[in-house]
Amino acid sequence: MTDTFTQTFNRDDIRRVYASFAADYKIVAEWTGLRSAAHVEKTIGQIKALAEEQYLSAVHMHLKSSSGEIRQAAVYRVSTNAGTWSSDRPGDLYWQHSQGDTLNLVVYLSDKWRALSQTAREQFEAIHMPDWGTSDFDGNYGVMVSTADRRYASRDYGIERTRYSP
Repeated sequence: MTDTFTQTFNRDDIRRVYASFAADYKIVAEWTGLRSAAHVEKTIGQIKALAEEQYLSAVHMHLKSSSGEIRQAAVYRVSTNAGTWSSDRPGDLYWQHSQGDTLNLVVYLSDKWRALSQTAREQFEAIHMPDWGTSDFDGNYGVMVSTADRRYASRDYGIERTRYSP
C-alpha cells in the first residue's frame, strides 16, 4: 500500500497551529510577568495576521537580562511540509527570570512578504504592525544548547519549536 501526501492547508490549519504558539507566548508572559495580558493579546493578533497571509517565516522569543544577554529562547519556524508530523501540545516554558529581564519577540518574514510591492507592505504594516521596530538580531544563539522539542501541525502547515538555553 502506498500513501500519498499533498501539500495542502488553509487558513483554518494556520489558525490551529498558530494557537499553539500563542499559548506558549501567553505561558511565558504570565509566568514571568514581563508582559501585560493586553500587550500579549495585541501582539498575538498582529503576528496572527502575518501567519494567515503566509508572511511569517519564524518567531524568536527571548528572555533577556538587563545587560542584553539572552537567558532563554524559543524559536518557532514555519513549515509548509508538515503533513507527516504529529502535533504536540504547547507548554513547558516556565523560564526563571530576574529583576530587569525583558521578554522580546523577533519576527522573521517569508519570501512571500518580500515579494510584495513596497506599497503593499506599507499598507499591511500600517494596519497590522503600526508600532513595530527593527532588530539587529541575526538569529545566532552562539554557544547556547538547542533542542527541538515541539511540533505543532495541521495538515501540511506546521511550526517547529526549538528551545535554546545556556
